[in-house]
Amino acid sequence: MMMVKIVKNNIDIINTIGAHAVDESRMIDLVNWILASEKSSAPWNISLIFVDDKFITQLNGRFLGKSTPTDVISFNLTDSPEQAEGEVYISVDTAEANARQYAVELGDELYRLAAHGVYHLLGYDDAAPAQRRHMTELENKALEYIHSTL
Repeated sequence: MMMVKIVKNNIDIINTIGAHAVDESRMIDLVNWILASEKSSAPWNISLIFVDDKFITQLNGRFLGKSTPTDVISFNLTDSPEQAEGEVYISVDTAEANARQYAVELGDELYRLAAHGVYHLLGYDDAAPAQRRHMTELENKALEYIHSTL
């Protein structure tokens, strides 16, 4: 008989601006699906924090040296193999602009940004064109998953 290790993750949703498009239970399901599909063996503590452009611009300036808003910023808070921890900040203001630009639902854009941030926590990068294409493929699989649960 094969033993399957069950990994218990703790996913917190912090909605600082009252974004109505955030379906917390589905967002938690999405993050857990990503962690399971990536075969993450360490339990994760992840906070998804929904903020406005003003807040994310301050983070972007302080930690990345950029004085503009961005859609998502991830912080991996530990390198422990036993317990992983991270924060994903998502600007709902920028997500709304992205959704209009790409003609998608705001909820889908928020799922995509959450997935993007979690993939960064897992070590994926998107600095080079090939990395960006791979990240987009991963995000698309995550969106396919979340749409399959409707």
